[in-house]
Amino acid sequence: MKVSVSFNIVLAAFFWVSGCGQKGEELGLKAETRSCPLYFPSENLCAEISWLKGPSADSPSQFAVFFWNKGTGSATGPLIDPISQVGAFLRMSCCGSISFPKIEKTSMGTYSVSEIRFTPGNWEVYIQLKNGEQVDKQFVKVQLDD
Repeated sequence: MKVSVSFNIVLAAFFWVSGCGQKGEELGLKAETRSCPLYFPSENLCAEISWLKGPSADSPSQFAVFFWNKGTGSATGPLIDPISQVGAFLRMSCCGSISFPKIEKTSMGTYSVSEIRFTPGNWEVYIQLKNGEQVDKQFVKVQLDD
């Protein structure tokens, strides 16, 4: 009996570690990694948000967004401009309130998102790439306490 239980535990651990040969994406897992915090499959681009002011519920916040090719770059470069139009919006998780901050390109692959006003609570900060009817969007969660 003890041998059977031990074997089952070892077998379960093996399958948990190996994932039966499947990658995280195939298992339905969304793996956020340091190398590609926000992935946009429509253009095979990665992006990262870097807060310049905030996030704060007390004063306007601002961040920069950096874009790079998933296979050949990183947040430090080389940065590239998406083919699609870059957009940003904020959504409050509790009630769905949405706001649209100001976004402007500052240099190759770098965009400034400003005039952000938060209230205390849980927020989702979305970055999106829009090309016609195709919209590819990713978000980061932001929690602001009272």
